[in-house]
Amino acid sequence: MRALSAQRSGAACLWLLIAAALLFSGCNPSQEHGARERSAEPEQPEVVYARKFSLGWQSGYRVVRVMSPDHSLEHTYILVPEHMPLPNNSDGATVLRIPLKSVTCENGFQVSLLDMLGAFGAISGVSGKTRIGHEQVHAKIDSGALAVTGFMRRMNMETLLKLDPDLAFVNVSSVSSDVFEKMSAYGLSTGYFCASIEEHPLGTLEWIKFMGAFFQQDSLAAALFREREQAYLELQQKTANREEKPAVIAGYSRKGAWSTMGSSRWFATMLDHAGASYLYEGLGLERGHILSNEVAMNAGIRAGFWVNTHFRVRDLDALLGMDRRYGLFTSVRQKTVYNNNHSCFSNGRSRFWDVGMTEPHVILADLISIFHPDLLPDHYLVYYHRLLYNDAR
Repeated sequence: MRALSAQRSGAACLWLLIAAALLFSGCNPSQEHGARERSAEPEQPEVVYARKFSLGWQSGYRVVRVMSPDHSLEHTYILVPEHMPLPNNSDGATVLRIPLKSVTCENGFQVSLLDMLGAFGAISGVSGKTRIGHEQVHAKIDSGALAVTGFMRRMNMETLLKLDPDLAFVNVSSVSSDVFEKMSAYGLSTGYFCASIEEHPLGTLEWIKFMGAFFQQDSLAAALFREREQAYLELQQKTANREEKPAVIAGYSRKGAWSTMGSSRWFATMLDHAGASYLYEGLGLERGHILSNEVAMNAGIRAGFWVNTHFRVRDLDALLGMDRRYGLFTSVRQKTVYNNNHSCFSNGRSRFWDVGMTEPHVILADLISIFHPDLLPDHYLVYYHRLLYNDAR
């Protein structure tokens, strides 16, 4: 009996040793984490709202894909950390070492995203002062620390070639241009940036993840996005059950037509989230943001609110000075015209485009308080202000 008991005891010890070996060799937490890092297959999609870019992994490399509105442009970036070898076959993709050391920006939104990611120092050139309001950018231009590259058809290829940036971010819009072909012909790497043509405000903000990938700041980009996403969704819920949706228009009359420039698809979506009915919904926004003046004016007569009028207008006197017919608008008669130039940089450019787009929850709060003031009684407008007459009529 003692021999049998000893035999059983020895077998039990042997199984314990085997189990321990398996535990330490096959279930080591650090090894498991390392395997996940190598496979780099996320359980959930990294990009939720944006439709113009995607993020992924392939053979251990970070892969970024960009798609234009009509899918005429599809481009892939393969991002390679400095310690990894370059891929043998890029199959037409742009291969870049990350983090990027030098980039150029075309608009203030791009600058703001890089600043949020701690990558402002990588900016070596900008389009100029017109499309970017940041004071620190203007100061660097004046001191010669930042080169001026121009934008779109006026882009200075000679300046870009001298800078030789790792990537030149260029805004992609619905307006056709040959700038991309020119940059390719000069051997410049283009960062196709389509944020402004996203259909969801959070899709526009989600381009911070696009930027983050080029600077190995994926975690920071995701954290910043989640914070603002949560705030936005909580505000959106406030209007979810609101049946009354006041009618609203946006834009202004220009050269015999109505321009809704500045009221892109993402902004139209935001108006819906703010509990308003956008009367220009679906009326030619794909054609350069231009509408028939007659159609637009008829809607203006009916609409109870008017937002995003001409960027220089700060009172109703100036608005009527542009076109006396605006006096027929319900919004003008009721003094419910709001412009998005309340907060401006020192050069007069509205912060709405450069900074506001990075915090869509704040813009949404402004709009909700305009259309449904009872839902946010303590909110003070940040990017919007109400247009009044100079003589306090």
